Amino acid sequence: MISIKKKSLFALTFAVSAITMGCSSTVETNSVIKEGATLVTLVNLHPDNKRKILYAVNYQLNGTMIPMCSEVTIKDVDEKEVEFVYNNVTYTYLWDKHTRKAGESLLQNMSNFIDTSCDEAKVASLSTVDQEGIKEGKPKVGMTKEGILFAMGRPPIHATPSLDSETWMYWLNKFKKQAIEFDENDIVTEIRL
Repeated sequence: MISIKKKSLFALTFAVSAITMGCSSTVETNSVIKEGATLVTLVNLHPDNKRKILYAVNYQLNGTMIPMCSEVTIKDVDEKEVEFVYNNVTYTYLWDKHTRKAGESLLQNMSNFIDTSCDEAKVASLSTVDQEGIKEGKPKVGMTKEGILFAMGRPPIHATPSLDSETWMYWLNKFKKQAIEFDENDIVTEIRL
């Protein structure tokens, strides 16, 4: 018979091993992204409107955009996906293998896109070209890194580990990439497909 102390140690060792190997059996509990929470989008989201899916890799899919500062309600949270409701439509946010391998959990990743408040005042202080790009959800030459983040969200962490990089890589879909080049002042100089 195993003592309670040994059972607890075994359970802790198993949990740590599972987390270390990337197959945690529990959902993070310190996140604001919880079932029933009403939150807002920090940036524009570009869902697959046909399937009602968003991906942690942040595909820049064409179609209806969920604008920044939109209110969403978290419907369900599990280990590999989060369901949320926007305008009475349920969307699924999926954790992908690239994000997982880059070491970012589902909820860490999603917190780049959805949280408790968005910064409308910051957007209002940005240039006209930034505001146009944010409104359209697309990059434009002359935008700042901040403007690109609001317009498109964070580039995939596995392709752009540091936002200090002079090149940010986005995927327009599963097959097509887009590179955004910045100068030393963090201004977009080129957009390449």
